[in-house]
Amino acid sequence: MPQVLNFRDKLGEPLLFQHWDDHTQRAIWIASDGNQVRCITVAGLTVHEMADMWLSFNQRISRAHFNLSPQLVREIIEAEIDVSVALVN
Repeated sequence: MPQVLNFRDKLGEPLLFQHWDDHTQRAIWIASDGNQVRCITVAGLTVHEMADMWLSFNQRISRAHFNLSPQLVREIIEAEIDVSVALVN
């Protein structure tokens, strides 16, 4: 799987990767500051709702120095599309 190897190499530098999984209806964000990698999965929103907030998400996560957290994702979703978010581990 060459794509996985290419992706793994990029985790050593600042990176934000977003993916919408149509099959599971979930958004996946992976952020790396070059040292730490975090992955957050969001379910319960539509692809259109996720697309509406992705631009804002990119701006906010870069201002937060790629410190992706469930709380930050919740704040962005609630601010951008005005829905309540419950965090689930």
